[in-house]
Amino acid sequence: MALDPYRFEALPAATRFFASRGVFGVVWIDHDLIVRRTFGHLSVFVGVNRPLTETVVAFVGSEDHIANFRNDPSQSFELPGVTIVNSADSKNRVNLSLFYDAEQSCYMLLVARATLDATLEIEIVRHARARLIAEADTSLKARELTRANRDLEQFAAIVSHDLKAPMRALQFLTDDMQAAAEVGDADEIRERLSQIRAQAQRMSSMLSGLLEYSSVGRKAIAVEEVDTRVLAEAIAFSIPFGTGMQTAVSGDWPKIRTLGAPLDLVLRNLVDNAVKHHDRDFGRIELRCAVSEADLVITVSDDGPGIPPEYRAAVFLPFRTLGQSGSPTSGLGLGLALVQRAVESAGGRISLMPNDRAERGTAFEVRWPRVLDTSVLLA
Repeated sequence: MALDPYRFEALPAATRFFASRGVFGVVWIDHDLIVRRTFGHLSVFVGVNRPLTETVVAFVGSEDHIANFRNDPSQSFELPGVTIVNSADSKNRVNLSLFYDAEQSCYMLLVARATLDATLEIEIVRHARARLIAEADTSLKARELTRANRDLEQFAAIVSHDLKAPMRALQFLTDDMQAAAEVGDADEIRERLSQIRAQAQRMSSMLSGLLEYSSVGRKAIAVEEVDTRVLAEAIAFSIPFGTGMQTAVSGDWPKIRTLGAPLDLVLRNLVDNAVKHHDRDFGRIELRCAVSEADLVITVSDDGPGIPPEYRAAVFLPFRTLGQSGSPTSGLGLGLALVQRAVESAGGRISLMPNDRAERGTAFEVRWPRVLDTSVLLA
């Protein structure tokens, strides 16, 4: 009958004698690498009923290798010249040898007094720590690469979608300028040329800002001071002439340090969405802002057809676009999906405000943080 691996009453007296003198120690460990018993003064540094890796960090990361000992008991794990600091602040150098005892069905760690010269001592703890740091650094770089790929995909989708709005504005302006040229209205031509130049400059600024926002490894680098009123008025002004839409900017629009490009994207898409899905040749769009303790509460509303209650849950889904009846149809609608993603990337939230009185119009509420949470930016 096999002896209980965690009992040592049968050990010869000579073995107990040398163990009590600190010549060696023995540690019994179960299959989960939990220490079950120690023997000898030299092994008292190992905590009973605690994981072996908690005390001997050099075993961290080698658990699978150690588990293979059960298939091949001839293997061993040797750690020479390990420095041990006990509770009395004294140091011992020991050699550690880990084996698997198939008869007793447990691991056994032999702790033996080291005889190595100090100049040859292996600093196991330092090497183990360096390895763990290297592994953590590799994991961080992998996360950064994943985030960079995600941002690149987002940038491509945003650019392909958002260039359409300023291009429509340029088309309206060139049509107006052509009509003015046919009647010889020089003042009108100069006015439209000035507006075309402003739209081109705005398109260039938009692309530069989005590229900077999407390409930086840490979005906190893209934080800038933004005059939100100037931004809102520039977006309101960019609506193409000839649409019959009137815009208004009201409320308290402060200057804040924030992610300028995403905020521009959010407001511009909400306004553009209101224009595209209006069912009349004339209408009104209002951008209103109120300042709460933590957020800017921005509302973008219109007097269009509105969205029926049964379709309101689908407005933020990608590849859905709303017809003039307010119902979703299949298409390449990415605007509101991108808006929601941009808002959430800054730690904010967006919602479609209720319209229980069956009135015309749609209103979106954006809660944009006044102070950015850097932990959100690095996520």
